[in-house]
Amino acid sequence: MPTLLPPEVIDEIIHSIEDRQTLCSCALTCRQWLPASRYNLFYRISISRRSNFDAFVSVRNAHHIVPALRNIHSLQLWEDKERPWLHLFLLIFSTRLPHADFLTFGDFIWDEFPLRANFHTLGTQFCSVTTLKLSDGNFYSFMELRRIVGAFKLLSRLFLDNVAWRVAPPISRCEPLYDSPHLELLWFSSSSEGAVPALVEWLLNTSSIKTLSDLQIWDQHAPYVPILGSLVQALGSQLEHFQVSLRSWTRDNFLDLSCNTSLRTLHIRDIDITSVEVLRLLLGDLKTANLVDLTLYLRIHTVTDLNNLKNHWRDILAILEGVNFLLLQRLMVWVLKVPPTGDMHVPDLIRELRSWMPGLDCRGVLRVSPWMFLEE
Repeated sequence: MPTLLPPEVIDEIIHSIEDRQTLCSCALTCRQWLPASRYNLFYRISISRRSNFDAFVSVRNAHHIVPALRNIHSLQLWEDKERPWLHLFLLIFSTRLPHADFLTFGDFIWDEFPLRANFHTLGTQFCSVTTLKLSDGNFYSFMELRRIVGAFKLLSRLFLDNVAWRVAPPISRCEPLYDSPHLELLWFSSSSEGAVPALVEWLLNTSSIKTLSDLQIWDQHAPYVPILGSLVQALGSQLEHFQVSLRSWTRDNFLDLSCNTSLRTLHIRDIDITSVEVLRLLLGDLKTANLVDLTLYLRIHTVTDLNNLKNHWRDILAILEGVNFLLLQRLMVWVLKVPPTGDMHVPDLIRELRSWMPGLDCRGVLRVSPWMFLEE
């Protein structure tokens, strides 16, 4: 007879499998393989169709499924716009998933199908959710977004990715319905008019202002730069990780990060010939000596832009080789936009950019690479 592997070894092998079809095959192989296979199959669940949701509901009370539901840690739920079902999920499963800590709602259309009042209160029963992602969806109002976020009492990480709402009333006119979240990380992208002011005013009036250390803001219109600045100022030395876009910034309208003395990672997007001077001012005003990771996202439309950018880069290089960047462990330069292929090939462009920063290259901290979805 062949030698049987110890159960611990079999479990480790099964835990390393990511393909769900392979895990299903493992679950059907023998009784010894079933527990670990089922655990991994139910660890991360993704539902995007009403038919799959209906099937999930139909087996929820089966004796072999009830224990498996307790294994669920990550739920990715995407609305079926032909047959909406997301509004039903919390009603049915709010008390059945005690270990779910990562919850995603995507493609929701809650501006067309207003949520029931008890939808928000059901969120309080997901007592283990620490990470919430709301992606590519619409609310009727900003207040509804606040109510959902406030329902998850242990929430520390919030991703608002391409969310929008019809109505964004001033927070001063709204009575809070739940305890404020204690966010440590916030990722924010929205197409709604006045999105940044609504977000900032909300955060300034929550407990998150004392706990937030990781802020990722994807865009803000020119009039809202000072408003975002008020949030950055309020966070002060508490802010350790920051991402921001230079789009619409000017010499007279940009963020001052001099008070954020504990910054460890900084991602700066939308750098081109029109914003490179603002980049110099931004980096020159930094007062942190803790920065270990700096990422720059460049857009170079023409060879002429490249040559002009090179002239400005001397001042930026002088800053990067200064005392505030002595602990820098990585300078990542992503190139998102390149000149037409007939004017310059991408490998030549990458070599040219590296040649601008020989000192950093010799230190081994410099990385220059084309973006995965390169614009030509």
